[in-house]
Amino acid sequence: MKNIKSHFWYNKRQRNGIFFLGILIVVLQLIYFFVDFSSDKIEDLNTTEILAFQTKIDSLKLIEIENRKPKIYPFNPSFITDYKGYKLGMTVQEIDKLLAFRKTGNYINSANQFQQVTGISDSLFLAIKPYFKFPDWLNNSKNYSNKKASIKIISKDLNLVTAKDLQLISGVGNVLSNRIIKYRKSIGGFSNNEQLKKVYGLETEVINRVLKYYKVSNATKVIPGNFKITDLNKANAEELRSINGIGEKLSERIIKFRKSLGGFLDNDQLSEVYGLKPEVIERLFKQFQIQSKPIIKKLNINEATFKQILHLPYIDYELTKKIFEYKDEFAEFQELKELKKIDGFPIDKYDRIVLYLTTDY
Repeated sequence: MKNIKSHFWYNKRQRNGIFFLGILIVVLQLIYFFVDFSSDKIEDLNTTEILAFQTKIDSLKLIEIENRKPKIYPFNPSFITDYKGYKLGMTVQEIDKLLAFRKTGNYINSANQFQQVTGISDSLFLAIKPYFKFPDWLNNSKNYSNKKASIKIISKDLNLVTAKDLQLISGVGNVLSNRIIKYRKSIGGFSNNEQLKKVYGLETEVINRVLKYYKVSNATKVIPGNFKITDLNKANAEELRSINGIGEKLSERIIKFRKSLGGFLDNDQLSEVYGLKPEVIERLFKQFQIQSKPIIKKLNINEATFKQILHLPYIDYELTKKIFEYKDEFAEFQELKELKKIDGFPIDKYDRIVLYLTTDY
């Protein structure tokens, strides 16, 4: 009881302090309720300094709004996806019209055709038209054909023509001409005109145009030594083991690698077989050559699915992901050389990868 009483017992000095504190609180409350602290002074918001400051804030807001707008990169309107069309401001109906047009196997070949097919408004058309990007051949095909037609082609022996000679033929570009020369070299020279059909990617009408000017007149095929040349794409493991330096493991490894590729398309692919030394490869090519190249249907990189690209030789999951990220940004690949622009793309495998891809429509 004594302890409780001690908490409520104050001396004279403490009581005086509490009294003055109470008076102070009452005075402050009276001042708050009865004294007017408002000011009748009106601030002028139209001064030069304030207007200049406001203008600067407005300009910064406009810059921020502009930066937040999605950037549009050049794209081929034939390959607009649902999401891409939505970002451009197209309606669902307009996108559906484009997709229905593409399902018929047709492509957009001009800006005006795009508006006719989709029916987009003039304002949206004028806004996105500057970003349309069409294949170069649409603009240059006529000039290219006229240029080829104006060149006089001199008939030559197919075993003596150069890559430049072959490029004078319509339909034969840098890739095909070098492929013909390389194949001719691999077989020791053409012994007949029919062998031209074995060159991968050479279509019948192009072959006919080539043979109109270049034919085999002097066969130069020479098979080194007394070996019987065997088709590398048909050789079994036992036949491969006949080469000095190729045992059971290496022969099976070659067969397994060939199967993963769908068949060898190029002699250099053999150098990618783990453990196969250059000198062994050289001995192998004296008895085995690529005579019947596999028929591989090239995938259109702009239309292929993620799974289709992933299953191609030399392409793993990360590279497939980067390819599709590039397509999302630029809508399509105009040419396969654009693959080299992808960060981390294996440049040393470019020539191999493009054997299985195309951008042709």
